[in-house]
Amino acid sequence: MKTNKYNYILVIQQNYGYGWEDVSEYEATSNGAPKEFIKDANGVSKGSLYRHDLKEYIFSKTGATRGIFRKELNKTN
Repeated sequence: MKTNKYNYILVIQQNYGYGWEDVSEYEATSNGAPKEFIKDANGVSKGSLYRHDLKEYIFSKTGATRGIFRKELNKTN
């Protein structure tokens, strides 16, 4: 199986006054779509884990919050 040259990551960052810091990372596809989803007891998807967590960080109002898409070189190549 061929490995990808890059890893694609959705990142939640917060700024507490000292610059943007990574808080959470989630795997993504090459076009920025999240790979992890929340499912209920019946196995029905309720949305992405990334979107859910981003809303929770914004709701907590602990600092300025943003979500970004990052592409990193795969170190296993």
